[in-house]
This record gives sequence, C-alpha cells and structure tokens, in this order.
Amino acid sequence: MDTKVKLRLNWIELYKKLGHAGKVCQHYNISRFTLRKWYKRYEKLGAQGLSNLSSRPKTLPLQKINESNEQLILHLRKARKLGARRIQAELKRLHDISFALATIHKVLKKHDVSLLRIKRHYRKQIKRYNCKVPGERVQMDVCKISSGLYQYTAIDDCTRYKVIALYSRRTSKNTLDFLKQLRERAPFHCQRIQTDRGQEFFAYEVQECLKEWKIKFRPIKPFSPHLNGKVERAQRTDLDEFYSSVNIKDHELQVKLRDWEEYYNKQRPHSSLQGKTPWEKYKELEKTIPCLSEIQKNYISSKETFVMQNYKHDQELKSLQKYKTS
Repeated sequence: MDTKVKLRLNWIELYKKLGHAGKVCQHYNISRFTLRKWYKRYEKLGAQGLSNLSSRPKTLPLQKINESNEQLILHLRKARKLGARRIQAELKRLHDISFALATIHKVLKKHDVSLLRIKRHYRKQIKRYNCKVPGERVQMDVCKISSGLYQYTAIDDCTRYKVIALYSRRTSKNTLDFLKQLRERAPFHCQRIQTDRGQEFFAYEVQECLKEWKIKFRPIKPFSPHLNGKVERAQRTDLDEFYSSVNIKDHELQVKLRDWEEYYNKQRPHSSLQGKTPWEKYKELEKTIPCLSEIQKNYISSKETFVMQNYKHDQELKSLQKYKTS
C-alpha cells in the first residue's frame, strides 16, 4: 500500500475512533476540508478511494498529426536522410503540410529513429567572404544531372538569390541564352560574373556580350572550387532536395524546376542568412544597390580584356601587356 494511502487511512481510523474532526485535524495538521474530502471517498470506494486520481484530462484535443503524416516524416528521414528542419521544409513544399519542429522531433523520437551522424572533415580553415551589395558578384556554374541533361546555375554572392535552367548540352550558345535569362529574371543588375574555367564560358561571343552589357568577367583559378563555393553548395541542395523528389524524364521537368527556383528564393529559409529567404535578404538591402548608370560608369572597357581559358597562358599574356604599357 502506498504511504500516502496509509496516512489517509490513519486519518479515517482516528476519526472513527474519536468521532471528533477537530482533534484529528489538529493531530495530523490538516484542514477539515481535506479530512472531509478523503472520508467521503473512503465511504464511497473504500481504501481504493484514498489513492490519487489521474490528472489526465477527460477529453483530449484533436491530435495534430495522424498515422499517414507520421509515415511521410519517417519516409523523408529514412529515404533521403533529412534532418527535422529539412523535413519540415519538404512537407510544406511537396505536400503543403505545416508542422512545428517540435512535432517532427516527437514523431522521430516516438519511432526511435536515431540521430543523423554528421561526418566532419577536418581541413584547413578557409576565410569566407560575402559581398555586401546584391548583384556585386554572381557565381555561375554548370552541373551534369544525367546524360544529355545539364543545369546552369547562377547565385548571388550576397543574397543567395538563384536562377537555374536546364539544357541538353553545355555550350557557348546555351551559356549566352542562360545569361540572357539571368538578366531578365534576376531582380538586380549583375556587376560581375564569376565562373570556373569551363570552356563554355570562354567563347569570344560570350565575353563580347558581357562587355556589351558592362558585366565584368572573373573566372577563378584552376583547382579552386572553394572560390565558387556558394554555387557548388546550391547545386548540391538542388540534387538533394529537388532532383531526389522528381522524375528527370518528366516532360514538365523544366516547369517544376522553375517552381523549385521560386520556392528556393521566396519560401525556403537559409541558415547562412539567419533563417531569411534570399528574397527577404534582397528586399532588406535593395536600397544599397547602385543605379544602373552608376554601375556602367564604374565599368572601364579598356581594363576588361579577353580572358583565355588556359590560366598559365592568360597570366603570361597579362604580364606581357603590363610590360608593354609600362
């Protein structure tokens, strides 16, 4: 028998013996109300009535999550190895379902799903830089999705605003077409385009168009992918979150990609932006963007020479040009 039940039974027995509630209350230092409450329960249920009643509410509110939703959460975790925050974003994007992070954590804990193990690669720390003005530097790259399917990606260094498109090949013609799309779809004027040294970016017509639009061309050094880290990371996000959830042979893939781009820019929170979306970051800094005439004024055509794909030859040519002008 529970100690509390034994104590309450002692109150009842002493009350029965003395027949005086005041003396019982004084002896055990309890109120008359307490003695009366437990005596009534004893009369009605016997010794069993002296146990504490359950504090669980008689009626429960409707559960926020059902079995099918739980299965969706478990599927996203097991099939795609997503954490709670990414599961939350994918449920909203794919199924238009909104759950708090705490709810998702509860489901994972309920089903005893283990925590994701993060592989930590210890390497030399690289100092990272962020541009302070939207459009100041736009990183651009091409990612092979499958045979005959290439994604062109451009991402703003400052706001992470992204423009993407699919092509069957990576050629200078497609590069020009993508650059035109970038100018139309980006909410800011691009001042610099930064790429790797892929041959699709170095064609004469591509560089001539950039000159015409007064956009500086800044290819990175060979074997320095970290300098284009933002676009590399954005492409990995596309592979993990978009292409893992669609059929790449779908004839509406281009349309779905545009929907994903819209979601990425205006709805998906970014940890690098302290939970803001690229669009929110852009609106926050919109007033810092210089006007087009000022950008074009700062563009000096004579300094923007043709860039060679071979880095060594390009550096030799620049050294020769400096020697001639000096």
